Amino acid sequence: MSTAEQSNLGAAKDPAIVARVVTNIAQLEQDYRLADGYLSDWLMRMITLSMKAVAPEPFDIENTAWSPYVTCPDWKPTKRIGRGDAWLEIVEFARDEQDHTWLAAAVGAGPTELNLELMFRDGLSGYFAKLEADQTLAAKLRKKGFKIDTTNRRVYLPIVIKADLLAKALPSDDKFDEAMAPVREATELGIAAKSEIDALLKLVRG
Repeated sequence: MSTAEQSNLGAAKDPAIVARVVTNIAQLEQDYRLADGYLSDWLMRMITLSMKAVAPEPFDIENTAWSPYVTCPDWKPTKRIGRGDAWLEIVEFARDEQDHTWLAAAVGAGPTELNLELMFRDGLSGYFAKLEADQTLAAKLRKKGFKIDTTNRRVYLPIVIKADLLAKALPSDDKFDEAMAPVREATELGIAAKSEIDALLKLVRG
């Protein structure tokens, strides 16, 4: 049994938790559908627009089926189609084995967080070992604001959106500038680290 399953089983045996869920099930289901659906969709749309607002040429903001990412011509593959050899992507990173909404990740609710993560295509998956071997380059990335997670082998910029600002912004499309400031800041930091990302990409391309 996984840790998440053990946690859920324990909660399911707690009379107070069960009573709260059963008593409020109609509202809980409605709220979850709203959080996982419209509100998370809106959030990702605003994140994309915020990233585009601070990405100068030659950088571009493109989208996967679920999230936006930063790319530029120097990071594109030279001999194949695809997202690129490297890119900076908005990701949800969970510290447990549960699924979480984009909304929860954005405000850091519970064991989940929103990051702008440095990604490499599968064929260049050895990038982290290259980075570990070059502590000078790792230090430069940290100085630019990146976190280097050696346990999970990730390089990323943290994003934490203030819940109260997001709550005020969500009902409209014209009040999100203040709430999205952490997204713009992370995007700018990622772009400012282009020379360091280029250097790491050079190492892994060989």
